[in-house]
Amino acid sequence: MGSSTKKKKEKAKDFQKTKLKVGKARPKNTNATDTSFAAKSIVFKQQSVSETRDATALFNHNLSLLSSKTEPQRRDALQYLTAACQVAGKDLPQPASAIVSKAQPLILDGSKGVRQQLLKLFKALQGDIGPLEQLLLYTRAGMTHLSTEIRLSALEVLDWLLQTQPEAVLACPGGWVKTLKTFQNLVSWQGGLSATGATMNGKWSATKAATSLGSNKLLVHQLNTLATFLAAALTSEPVDPNASAERAAGLFPLWHTDAHMLPKKSNPFGYLNLFGAPRDAESEVYDNAESRAEIFGELGILEAFQAGVREAKKEGGEVGRAAALIDKALSLADDG
Repeated sequence: MGSSTKKKKEKAKDFQKTKLKVGKARPKNTNATDTSFAAKSIVFKQQSVSETRDATALFNHNLSLLSSKTEPQRRDALQYLTAACQVAGKDLPQPASAIVSKAQPLILDGSKGVRQQLLKLFKALQGDIGPLEQLLLYTRAGMTHLSTEIRLSALEVLDWLLQTQPEAVLACPGGWVKTLKTFQNLVSWQGGLSATGATMNGKWSATKAATSLGSNKLLVHQLNTLATFLAAALTSEPVDPNASAERAAGLFPLWHTDAHMLPKKSNPFGYLNLFGAPRDAESEVYDNAESRAEIFGELGILEAFQAGVREAKKEGGEVGRAAALIDKALSLADDG
């Protein structure tokens, strides 16, 4: 009898509600998990526990970090690569072209610190950095970016290119006409011929352009860079007055023998376009100032720039001074 009563009471406990006193905490369950501990981690700066890493492996590791999603990692990697390039000079673990190919997407990076460090890396590189077609593509994309800061950074990259190797910039496919049209869209100097051959007419005012761009500093920088670009493209190489006599003396007693020898450059008659596709003026390479000035006028961009410069010079101040530099560069096209 007593045993059955005890069992009934034990079963009834499962359905009884515990009465808690005021101020007394609820007792913990017997199967509760203790979550009072704090997780700890060990972070290695170079993500490796090895202390014997050679310089080449460390250089390649930082080069791979340029595509990291973390801003501090990209900036720190650029700082290391810049210091390594300054110390090593031309004896780099990787070719300068490979470094530029890996770093050039950072022209469009959203971090100002990363973009500034990228320009320092470019300036620290020595030697041939390879074809500039992709680098110019990213630069032009940065020049037309929605962010004013990225536009300014892209213009600084173009300034560096024009200062160090202007001929390589102009020798790229599209390096002349595509860059011209990019500037034309930036400063709203519309005119010339469209892709379909139709004439495009438009007026420009510096006040309107500065307002739409949102920054007078940006407009002045764009005009100054454009002036440098035009001067580099339209300046003819100086003619050596003794070149003809030296050439004749070197070939004596023969006469113009070198003119009948095999050409030294590939596709020497490519300008005739005898068997090629229809001409694409934007993607062509223009080797000399004369050909660049010729297509400049044929597309009508020269006339649009001249009209825009006349209006910009009326604004005065920094805009007027920058427009005067462009006007001086445009006079080289008229002389040619």
